[in-house]
Amino acid sequence: MTNDARRGRREGAISLAALRCFAAAVEGGSVSRAAEILGLSQPTVSVTLTGLERACGTLLLHRRPRLALTDAGQDLLARARLVLGRMDELEETMRQSRDLRRGSIAIGLSTPAHAMPCIAALMAAHPELRVRTRLGNTNGLLEALSACEVEVAIMTLTKPVEGMSCTLLVTQRLIACVPASAPRAGISLEDLAAGPLVLREPGSMTRAMMEAAFAAHGLSGRIALEVGSREAAREAVAAGIGISVVLDGEAWQDQRLRAVPILGEPIEGGVYAVALPESLDLPAVRVFVGLSADAANRAAT
Repeated sequence: MTNDARRGRREGAISLAALRCFAAAVEGGSVSRAAEILGLSQPTVSVTLTGLERACGTLLLHRRPRLALTDAGQDLLARARLVLGRMDELEETMRQSRDLRRGSIAIGLSTPAHAMPCIAALMAAHPELRVRTRLGNTNGLLEALSACEVEVAIMTLTKPVEGMSCTLLVTQRLIACVPASAPRAGISLEDLAAGPLVLREPGSMTRAMMEAAFAAHGLSGRIALEVGSREAAREAVAAGIGISVVLDGEAWQDQRLRAVPILGEPIEGGVYAVALPESLDLPAVRVFVGLSADAANRAAT
């Protein structure tokens, strides 16, 4: 296609602005009234209507003695109202989504104890927004974020992830969980490595933090059992299989167990609200991250 042909097609295109001018002129009964309705100058409306007629290749309006539709104009009016009506519906839908009066958000979480108060704050502030959740470990949720399977996630990290927007909510440290009958007031890293240990699956941040601490001290943990959830780890410790580790903000309230500190330098990580940087342009994600930070600040004071 030649440049002249492409230019001609662009010049002959029918725009929404032209349809709005046309519909306003018919409904207002005059070009001047259409200009008032649309907040435009009268010459602008006149030029737009002339351009629309040129694009359609026919006369749409008789200007004198008063504004009146031609047969072609009558046919276009019905179609224009249909198009403009659909456009109004679309714009209203977008307004509702922008104001969080409709739509949905998918939230990943690896730390329910911290994520659920944030989700509760979002649901209370925007009850018409549909919230979906996905539970997983840190590695799985980072993959889900990259694949746009979730828009934002609450997870534990040792440091912000490059290429992601990471908002720190709270700092936590690892503690050990032992049976309630165990006489320990604390446990050294060496004794913890000697096990037997009950640890989460690879990809879990608590396991990654524990293994990094062992490696930094030339230790290798003796793992008795690998489990896929906090609940399974809790039951394994209660059954006497071994010792587990958990973040101090997620310690189990269970009479069968006791939480004890890991002696020495604290093994710390942070709970973050994590999203792709471009996802912060989504109103629901932006509001959720803000509410999560506010909830964390209130809990800290």
